[in-house]
Amino acid sequence: MSTTLRFDQKGGIECLYTEEVDLRSLGRLHVVRATEIAFDQDEQRWEVRCAASGKLLHSDPSRAACLAWEQTHLQPGTPVRESTKSKSRSIMKKSIIVILVLAAVLAACGPDKAKLRAELQSIDAELVQIRSVAGQYRARMSAAEFDAFVGSFAAGYGAVSGDYQLAGDGVGTAVESALQYDASSISLDQLKQRHEQLAKRRTEIVPQLD
Repeated sequence: MSTTLRFDQKGGIECLYTEEVDLRSLGRLHVVRATEIAFDQDEQRWEVRCAASGKLLHSDPSRAACLAWEQTHLQPGTPVRESTKSKSRSIMKKSIIVILVLAAVLAACGPDKAKLRAELQSIDAELVQIRSVAGQYRARMSAAEFDAFVGSFAAGYGAVSGDYQLAGDGVGTAVESALQYDASSISLDQLKQRHEQLAKRRTEIVPQLD
């Protein structure tokens, strides 16, 4: 996934935290957490909330999907990030304002092998989770596609035979199934983007451990 860098008039830079670019080479870092991800026991869903206000921004049964949503929607200039703008104005010139999503601490020096191994283990665990959740979304899409076909057939048959109750139920089923298919497809795309990002980071870490 690409990372957007936004430069202000004072020479500061805002961006979503990434290790694809050595941000320290651009200046002094100022790291701010934008969101918190927590599991809602009542709703049985993962929730993404604004760290400053606690406002609910996104929710999904999959934590991996929530992480992917963060990567997609927390780039500079998006409405989700506007609440952090007022806090960033006082940062000195040439500093970089980085929204922290995945890393809690940015070390002053490069990570040692122990940290790299820990990060690699975390990446591998998340990749396994993403593959599992992606399979569930594919199954939902297949089921929704089949239900949409059945609903469309029922709607057509009901209209021709004069059974308008059947026709109405068929239309309802087809529409609901189409919406479920689209929702699962969007979540699957987000997971794919997150998978690609993690896989790329993994290829960067492995050579450093040899």
